[in-house]
Amino acid sequence: MKKILLSSAVAVLILVGCGEEKKTTAAVEAVVEQKVEKVEEVKQPEPTRIEVVTKAASEAGDIVSKAASDVTDTVSDAASKVAEKTAVVVEETTKEVSEVAKKVNESTSNVVASVKEEATKVMAAVKTEETAPSINVKALFAACAGCHGQNGEKKALGKSAIIKSWDKQKLIDALNGYKDGSYGGPMKGVMKGQVATKSDAEIEALSTFISNL
Repeated sequence: MKKILLSSAVAVLILVGCGEEKKTTAAVEAVVEQKVEKVEEVKQPEPTRIEVVTKAASEAGDIVSKAASDVTDTVSDAASKVAEKTAVVVEETTKEVSEVAKKVNESTSNVVASVKEEATKVMAAVKTEETAPSINVKALFAACAGCHGQNGEKKALGKSAIIKSWDKQKLIDALNGYKDGSYGGPMKGVMKGQVATKSDAEIEALSTFISNL
């Protein structure tokens, strides 16, 4: 390229003339040098741009790689912390559920025991009632009515008290007193023989009947 430009300059010098040869030659050479430098400047940028792009791409890759590594580490740490907290929550929940279940079992056991106890009492009462002999209280009082009257309104043999107005407990105490010999007046001997064979249930039934006359 330099040779072509120099040839062009020489041709120009020939046309201009010899008088101004030196001056023109110097000017032409300066112009040629500037053009050569511009040509060289135009030819140089392409490799530089490629290098810049390559370097930028490499730096961008490094930045992305580092960012990805940081994100991975952050996610890993967060996952680890979540797993730890989850384990703690599960352990605490399991413990609370176990304690509640224990209390429920204890309460249930107490209720079951109480129900069993009440059921046993009821069954015993039913069994006693079923096995207890039937008492014919009217037949029992028939032996008393001969002396005390059909409504208990008489003094037995004209000596005893009138029993018609007595309450149940007073009658029970009197009959039990005749039976064990701790109670009685003029009719003590007669009454002892009357109640000696009477059971507690018969005495209670008889007292109830007389108190309602």
